[in-house]
Amino acid sequence: MSGIAGLIQFDGEPVPASGVARMLGKLGRRGPDRQTMHCDGNTGFAQALLATTPEANVETQPWIHPGSGCVVVSDSRLDDRPKLLRELGIIRPANDVGDGELLHAAWQRWGTQCADRLRGDFAFAIWNPRQQTLYAARDPMGVRPFVFHFVAGKRFVFGSTVEAVLAQGDVPAQMDEGRIADALFGETEGIDLTTTFYRAVQKLPPASWLLVKSTGGIQQQRYWWPVGDRPVGLPRSTEEWVEAQREQLDRAVKRRLRSHRPVGSMLSGGLDSSSVVALASKAYNAEGRPPFPVFSATNTGNPDCAETTSIHAMLSQRHCRATFVDLASMHDAKASEWWEICCEPFDGSITLASCLYRAASSQGIVSLMDGVPADNLFVTGYPARRLFRQWRLSESWRAALEQWTSQGVKNPRWPALRTMIGCLAPTAMHSLRDQWKEATEYRALTATSIASVELLRRVNMRERYRRYRSTLTNSNHWHQSGEALSCMAAPYITAGLERFNRVASLFGVEPRPPFTDRDLIEFQAWVPVKLRIRDGHAKWVLREAMRPLLPYNIAWRTDKSHIGWAFNRAVLAGHLEIDQSDVLQPPAVAWLDAARLKAACEQPEDSSVNGLAAALRLLVWVQNQVPAVHP
Repeated sequence: MSGIAGLIQFDGEPVPASGVARMLGKLGRRGPDRQTMHCDGNTGFAQALLATTPEANVETQPWIHPGSGCVVVSDSRLDDRPKLLRELGIIRPANDVGDGELLHAAWQRWGTQCADRLRGDFAFAIWNPRQQTLYAARDPMGVRPFVFHFVAGKRFVFGSTVEAVLAQGDVPAQMDEGRIADALFGETEGIDLTTTFYRAVQKLPPASWLLVKSTGGIQQQRYWWPVGDRPVGLPRSTEEWVEAQREQLDRAVKRRLRSHRPVGSMLSGGLDSSSVVALASKAYNAEGRPPFPVFSATNTGNPDCAETTSIHAMLSQRHCRATFVDLASMHDAKASEWWEICCEPFDGSITLASCLYRAASSQGIVSLMDGVPADNLFVTGYPARRLFRQWRLSESWRAALEQWTSQGVKNPRWPALRTMIGCLAPTAMHSLRDQWKEATEYRALTATSIASVELLRRVNMRERYRRYRSTLTNSNHWHQSGEALSCMAAPYITAGLERFNRVASLFGVEPRPPFTDRDLIEFQAWVPVKLRIRDGHAKWVLREAMRPLLPYNIAWRTDKSHIGWAFNRAVLAGHLEIDQSDVLQPPAVAWLDAARLKAACEQPEDSSVNGLAAALRLLVWVQNQVPAVHP
């Protein structure tokens, strides 16, 4: 993870170095190892480097091609580099070729489609001074951020963070009240792939590239979807699928272990992070390396804490060096310092992760893996209904039983029967039921929200919630053959990854989530649904694949307990003593229900904790905004 920024004045105005320097100054936490910039006429580019791969130090970015003058800046970790070098005809050791040179060569060879030929996590921009065009691209899952501001025929400003873009000086800082409402409402963070808290700044969606021309045009295109053409050589038997599952995840983990500096992983005791740690520690052991570093959040004050028990069970079988952050330590003021500098109001919801990033950073770990977002890889897409409509009734019944058994229902026959009866209902009735469910959810959320009624009305929150739910309803993408299914293009998944990236950057740590690996996702889409849920277990194929490497109780663990909420509440407790006369000033006074905020602070209840936390995070964030915020 690094930070990048750039400015092109298409109107020919010279770019002052001071403006680029301000942008670079906002990226220091993302790139503490080296900050460099390059200004030339109507352009300026900058990179704040966090060196996490051997090749990161063989070149300095902004990288300038000696012949064409093309400029490259990137926040990247490119995988399968030897293969890519062969395809590009570069005959040099992979560690001797920097990402800037490699990205430029790929762009020269494949043009706008070069991003589709890459593997890894990346966000980069390439400026062509001869044609006066800028090409930029972002990795398939949006692990690396890229935001921009564009005025046709005048300027294009981009960066890794919104703060860097705003620091340029000419970008309007008018806030999007719809996004403020999203933060207070609590459910619509992933409403789309492009909006930010500022109207003049937008995100480049994942798996997309853009091309900006001096003539004033901007072209944007998505280059990848999780469900593509049927791969050659897919497994046939259950045993082959299980083996392939382990091999695919193992490759994804090993790609993320490549570094000249320490790499570690979060370990929650759940199936996903435990699988990552098992494969990583196995690789370390095979190479004769020291114990693999893991970071875990525990609650030793609760002997029944399932996560704490599972973490210790995992560590008893793997060669790891563990660092623990216990819930009892949350009274330490340093544990909540990051609240004061969090980049967005949404970010305060992952206190547990922030504690682990802080612990990793303190030990010199600059890259940290985790198990996010593995749950989404194993979506099943209402198999009972789909099979029923194909008149495969016995299979539909078994699928309904599996569905309810996997949710922990002790006697699944009655709910499975209700599912089968529901399969008889016409599509229109399902649509009406979904509308009723949506309206019910909206009323419940409104009843507990600390957002003012006026704000919700101004931004038409009802419609925003409808838009958000439609992204959930339409998130499952099937191959036309009916054999492949994935939901990995859903906006809410990207929103979560972006949140982890922002919080990790506060501590100079780079997230490396193996379950966002493009090849793994493409493979996962073709795993038969019957292997995703089987014998009452969701993610059955992963459980079976990892069974030889995990304790039995972790491989087949079904509970979903999560102590993250306890960490959130612990930090929240330290922020309840607020003087509302100080914080309820413009613009916040126009966004919050003062009476509800006062009542929640005086007597916080479980039902109001999320809304209260959102309101307090918003207040802290607004106070820290520079330049000034406008309602």
